[in-house]
Amino acid sequence: MTSLLFNIVLTNSVIFSFGAMLSLFFFKERVTKDNISEIPIFGIILLSIITLFINFFFPINKIIGTTILILGLIFLTKIIINNSNINQKIFKNIFLSSIVCFLILSYSNVYRPDAGLYHLPYISIINENKIIAGVANINFRYALASIVQYLSASQNNYIYSLEAISIPLASIFSFSIIFFIGEIFKNIKIKKNINSLIIFLISVYCFISFGRFSNYGNDAISHLYFFILIVFIINNFQNFNISNLKLNKLSLIAIFLFAAKPFMFLIILLPLLFFLYLKNKKELFKTKLFYLNSVFLILWILKSITISGCIIYPVDKTCFKSLKIYDEEKTIIEAKSGEAWAKGWINQENVILNFEEYNQNFNWIHTWKKVHLKKIIEKLLPYIIFLTILLIVFIFQDKKKYKKLPSEINFIFLISIFLTLVWFLKFPLYRYGASFIVMFIICIFTYLIYYSNLIPKIKNLVKIFKIFIFICIIAFMIKNFLRIDKNLTEFNNKIWPDIYSEGGDYKINEFKLIKNGKKELYYFSSGKLCMYSKAPCSNYLLKKLDKKEIYGYQLYWKTE
Repeated sequence: MTSLLFNIVLTNSVIFSFGAMLSLFFFKERVTKDNISEIPIFGIILLSIITLFINFFFPINKIIGTTILILGLIFLTKIIINNSNINQKIFKNIFLSSIVCFLILSYSNVYRPDAGLYHLPYISIINENKIIAGVANINFRYALASIVQYLSASQNNYIYSLEAISIPLASIFSFSIIFFIGEIFKNIKIKKNINSLIIFLISVYCFISFGRFSNYGNDAISHLYFFILIVFIINNFQNFNISNLKLNKLSLIAIFLFAAKPFMFLIILLPLLFFLYLKNKKELFKTKLFYLNSVFLILWILKSITISGCIIYPVDKTCFKSLKIYDEEKTIIEAKSGEAWAKGWINQENVILNFEEYNQNFNWIHTWKKVHLKKIIEKLLPYIIFLTILLIVFIFQDKKKYKKLPSEINFIFLISIFLTLVWFLKFPLYRYGASFIVMFIICIFTYLIYYSNLIPKIKNLVKIFKIFIFICIIAFMIKNFLRIDKNLTEFNNKIWPDIYSEGGDYKINEFKLIKNGKKELYYFSSGKLCMYSKAPCSNYLLKKLDKKEIYGYQLYWKTE
């Protein structure tokens, strides 16, 4: 127990430290009591970028991970010394986030099956190797790996247990929820009641939906950062009043979202849209942060091309067919099958259509609504019940009439409609589009109470927020305490999430090494989940695979 808490505190301290670096050197902003909750949100991004960059030249081994840890702690010490007036707030932020992380991680399962299929195996690849060209030919899912896997890989060091690679996922939730709660009351203080209401509604949804570590995959993290993006727009883009710094920050979050989940590439259009409203466009290209954003985007695109031959896998139009590492047949199959599975292809009855036929002309609607639509309603029902209760509470409060709804609310509504529509037409699986749907619902709810003149006065609104947030915190704690109590015996007193095995025995799997002559190709898991094991690992037995080494870099490709 002490080991887990100690590792969490160190991880969250380093994340905060890297956020302070970004703020000082790129934002040109000091760490203050007003931006403390924002600092780690950006620290997660910078630490991910640095790890990604290093992996082009070195594996993220224990030496690299320990160096990152030490540098982070040294810089945090400097921040504490230079900002003695806000040390208490810094410690409070790290302490609260660590407690939340501890509750989430204790006796938890990893996200199944994706963690075992490619999250953990890809982290293992990062820890053991510098970037591998064509590694998607070993397992196509490696082309779908997230920037979050690089963040997790950075926890490989001589101080931590290796299981600490699970911590950053919990850190993202804990720092996000602290950020959201802080922004609620910050907006209340400056009398932006509608803005605070929207952030409050986001916070409650996050408590309801992301309260367990076993729910954390790349999708959950991308939804949290999408909500952060929305909050950032609400806070900083009133009437499209834009500065270079605000646009650069927005761009950094948008690129991180794209790197977290390929489906989020549409978010990159947002900074381009705001760029049109920027008055002094030339100055933007002179800022350090613009170059950091550019490097980040280029690195991620280069990484994607290197491992799969595509900018966005498996979108065939973004692939370079002349590259030796590119497997056109597999890419096209995965593009069609991925869409079909998201639309419920497996649930067909009677006539069974192939992927292509199923995706066309809304042939999928009938099957999808019988299974996936029911699941979406089931997932959203607790939140809808909460909104209904909140509406009833608002009806019995003293009201304040607003003359005008903030223009950014209308803009967010349009964004949510567009993204929900794209999600529905292409990948209507709840976990892919949860944040889009929820923002659409939040905007509808906001319009309802605004045009019905049901928004309470500030004093009443603050009381309502505090009561519901308190209830959410208590419910979150009870849910996780009950889970911990239930899993104590099942987990054999192992408090860490099991990153090694499917059965929960915490033993590292030893899989068969597949060779081509003297060439060591990959480890075959015989159909089991690879989990965190010797890399590279695949649960597929590959018959047409070859490999060579060029200037110290491994290159895999499919043979004819």
